[in-house]
Amino acid sequence: MHCTVRRSHKKTTDRFGNLMELYEQNYMQLRLLIPQLRHGAITTAVSRVPGCLSLYMQLTEQSPYTSTLRLTYRFVNCGDETQRATAEPDLYLRVYHDARSAEVLSGFLHGQQHIPRQTRGLDGSWKLNRFLYKWLRYLLYRGHRIEVPVIAGK
Repeated sequence: MHCTVRRSHKKTTDRFGNLMELYEQNYMQLRLLIPQLRHGAITTAVSRVPGCLSLYMQLTEQSPYTSTLRLTYRFVNCGDETQRATAEPDLYLRVYHDARSAEVLSGFLHGQQHIPRQTRGLDGSWKLNRFLYKWLRYLLYRGHRIEVPVIAGK
């Protein structure tokens, strides 16, 4: 009798573990970008650095253990009569303060379809969170920092 052993389970487990490490790295970088995030009030803020695109942050949800926020650039289409702004990249994040991790809930990258967390697999999660990791590094390198008002007593 001949048996074939499949190794796909280990590969998936390794990729999942690497994704969890990426969540931790994203959390550390977000804490540098938005130091008061854990105790911040629900707000919208902009980081402006000379020679760089302005970074827009909207803190949409805050609880003792999690924060939900949106990070984006806004591009105004000058050829459009309405002067509408295009948000790109457009990432919605959940930060787990107790677990010290941050993940992309959903996002839109240039030329990509907007895929919510519930419908994407491990590869989709890896792609969006890897992009977040690189983008946060770039933002910190360029000097971006977002100050949010702190809730009194926290």
